[in-house]
Amino acid sequence: MKSNLQHSQAQEQNVVMTPAQQRNLEILQKPVLELQRFIEAQASQNPLLDIVDSDESARPESIGEDPDSDLYDDDASVTSQQDNSELQARREFLLNSAPDAVRLGEELINNARLDARNAKIVDAFEAIVENLDSRGFLPEDILPQLVERGFDESDLQEALALLHESEPSGIGARNLQECFLIQLKKLNMQNTLAYRIIEDNFQLFLKRKVEEIAERENRSIQDIECAIAVIAKLNSSPAYEYTVDEEKVLIADLEFFKEDNRWEVRLAKNNIPKLSINNEYRLMASDKSLDESSQEYIKERIADAKNLIDAIKQRQNTLLKIGKAIIARQPEFFENATLLPMTRQDIADDIGIHATTVGRGIANKNAETPFGIIPLKNFFSTALENNDSEVSSTFVKERISDIIASENPQSPLSDSDIADLLAKESIVIARRTVSKYREALEIPTKSMRKRY
Repeated sequence: MKSNLQHSQAQEQNVVMTPAQQRNLEILQKPVLELQRFIEAQASQNPLLDIVDSDESARPESIGEDPDSDLYDDDASVTSQQDNSELQARREFLLNSAPDAVRLGEELINNARLDARNAKIVDAFEAIVENLDSRGFLPEDILPQLVERGFDESDLQEALALLHESEPSGIGARNLQECFLIQLKKLNMQNTLAYRIIEDNFQLFLKRKVEEIAERENRSIQDIECAIAVIAKLNSSPAYEYTVDEEKVLIADLEFFKEDNRWEVRLAKNNIPKLSINNEYRLMASDKSLDESSQEYIKERIADAKNLIDAIKQRQNTLLKIGKAIIARQPEFFENATLLPMTRQDIADDIGIHATTVGRGIANKNAETPFGIIPLKNFFSTALENNDSEVSSTFVKERISDIIASENPQSPLSDSDIADLLAKESIVIARRTVSKYREALEIPTKSMRKRY
């Protein structure tokens, strides 16, 4: 009997990120307040890192020196925008603004540290929680994103299941359907008509097609109405009651300003601490009288400190490039608030980076504009025809979502009410367009959002 076994070779291309690259992306994605805490934690863990006072009057003209510069360069520091006393004052203000409130993310993570099997699950849990939006929802593709960042998929799945078991009920859902199913499961209602309606007839439920649902389920219209009444008591915005002042304070990362009749951008004064490498330890690294293990430890700590400093510089530099590209593509916005269609890929092509890097760069970042401080993500959109001008459909959907998230759940807004509120912001769209976008966001009708 002949064997048909054969040897073959195949070439595959895989993108493998180094630990330094992973840290760069992690730091790029962090919002200001979280980055402050991260830097201070790193400084407490690495004795070679110093947080030093900065000269607030000196604003750098450029950010991001050559990351391949000498490891022991005396100028290896991150330029801070404000000193530590002002940083402390800002924090005290935030704490005093909400003395009884606890950030939802911190509460979730603290509980996870008690319930998770191991530290890897906690790390995965923290990474997931960082992506919760104002309603308590996660992006649909959150797990593939985090796998790309180096997390193990099984750890992520376990962390996500842990999040779904957490309070408030429905937190961590990736869409409204999953949010309702999580809540019904926690009420032990998997075998009920309400559960089947959400699981099998969700689109009909959103459009309140009661007769069609009754026909599919072979139940009376009265049965369907009773089940829908149960569903109406579920929470469509799990994080609503947990929104606290710190999360409502928009801290600008970029400032757009006009100078010599031209729009410019600069890094905002956003309290990122200045870091430097302790000079005494730096000199010790070349001290021949030290034993080899001590020298090796010091060199490793210096390298780690230098990598952190470079990562922060790269974050700032990337933000500045994104800001300049936004000015080039959105000149009308800064003059008359007309926002043109623009994608992350457009900006990525302009500045020579990957679209996912742009996504991380704008995540949880804000910009000071002539019209106030707005999230950077609001600049990115698809087209919406509105009175012969193109306005951001993504921006409008975001506003609808924010309006509904902040409404009184005992007296929710109708689509007409939402259209009126948008009109006051110079966003003139029809009630039926509000309905269309609300359904696209999988947000139920006014009657179904009402809580008793």
